[in-house]
Amino acid sequence: MKLSTLEVAEHMVTTGKAYTAATLAKELGITAVEASAKLFNIRTTPKYYTHVTELPKRTVRVKAIKGQSSNQAMWNLAIFGRQLGGYSA
Repeated sequence: MKLSTLEVAEHMVTTGKAYTAATLAKELGITAVEASAKLFNIRTTPKYYTHVTELPKRTVRVKAIKGQSSNQAMWNLAIFGRQLGGYSA
């Protein structure tokens, strides 16, 4: 199953962790190339508020999506059984 950039970003904001392409690929069961592409999309799309470290060993942490933080994402998941985009848990 292919994950959308939004689904990957939702996972990242929910965990609150910083990811390299390798760590994201391992955690989500996708290739490092796919993970790298998702991280690029997340870093360059204005709706994702991120913290990015410099190369080498760049990490990306999603702090918010369209202004919704990880705390809001966790409440959505706990109360409504879904994440920011409405995907079921």
